Amino acid sequence: MKNQQIDPEKMTRQQYREWQKQQHQENTEPPLDNISEPEPLQPRQTVKKAQAQLLAEEKTARLKRRLNWAILGLSLAIIIVYLILFFVG
Repeated sequence: MKNQQIDPEKMTRQQYREWQKQQHQENTEPPLDNISEPEPLQPRQTVKKAQAQLLAEEKTARLKRRLNWAILGLSLAIIIVYLILFFVG
């Protein structure tokens, strides 16, 4: 019965379901494991927040560097003033 051509109008419901399953199995291709689904696009707000966060991190790093140099400069200035006061006074 599987090899024979059956008229879908004269089938029982169970036979028709089996026939559909067979047709579906013949028509489907095996899934490709190596192909990944494309990632959905991120909303603009998410991208905007991420860019703002990166900008804030860059500004913070720049400010840290400048503060470190300012502290070093002030420390050297204090040491120079003490040396001058010690040798001159």
